[in-house]
Amino acid sequence: MQDYRKLKAWQRAQEACVRVYRLTNDYPAEERYGLCAQLREAGVSVGANISEGSKRRGNADKARLWNIAQSSAAEIMSELDVAVRLGYPGKKEAVALVDEYDQISAMINTLAELVKGNDRH
Repeated sequence: MQDYRKLKAWQRAQEACVRVYRLTNDYPAEERYGLCAQLREAGVSVGANISEGSKRRGNADKARLWNIAQSSAAEIMSELDVAVRLGYPGKKEAVALVDEYDQISAMINTLAELVKGNDRH
């Protein structure tokens, strides 16, 4: 696989993760070890699993790690929904991030489908 830093999905995941960190800076202090920590951990996980998957030799391993990245993206979307429902600051950014992670997840799916297709040949 090519250098993971050249993958658009990884680049966008890294940018989105930074946005998650900035958004959660304004959340209530009591969320420091709750929702903030969960959002940040999942945000880091998306990019980390994309990069790790890209370096795996077997296509099944690649697809498995990319599925974990997609799962982390889904986790972020759900947690952002909770933050919006609680009325935390940055509703507009949270909604935009949900859309961004949905798009990133679709990009990751494309990567996984490509390696699955290579297994069939």
